Amino acid sequence: MAPTPVLLLLLLLRAWLLPPAHPYYVSVTEVEYERRTGELGISCKFFTDDLEEALKGAGDGKADLLGGDADRNRKRVEAYLQAHFQLSNAGQPLKLAFLGMEHGIDATWCYLEGSGLQAATELRLRSDCFYEIRKEQVHIFHITVDGNRKSRRIVNPEREFAIRL
Repeated sequence: MAPTPVLLLLLLLRAWLLPPAHPYYVSVTEVEYERRTGELGISCKFFTDDLEEALKGAGDGKADLLGGDADRNRKRVEAYLQAHFQLSNAGQPLKLAFLGMEHGIDATWCYLEGSGLQAATELRLRSDCFYEIRKEQVHIFHITVDGNRKSRRIVNPEREFAIRL
């Protein structure tokens, strides 16, 4: 039996209205460091559905970053980033303050900051965000030091790299 025109129209509308699942698994992190002030600013862009899946896998139940409890979500994301993202200066882990997050159409931006890094000689970045749920995960880092930008990509199972300042 052939599908009716109405059924075909509904299937076409559904395919057109529902966004496709993203076929790649990538995050982008921007790190800006100014030696004069010792300030470090970090912004991480994640696909929201990947972040929700990682939070669910972290054992705290289903996550709804767009419609759930904002305070609970903030705490969960902060704890996840503390466990899976780290910066260190010459071997000493940096204390990063979680400033918050904001949501776009399909992405969530998370913001962190550090300070007191006037004597930084080497930044080591470590991230294994989403490795527990995505073997294809890729992280792209853009590091700007005093206006000079460098980029680096790591792919699961790579977890860290260093930049001389």
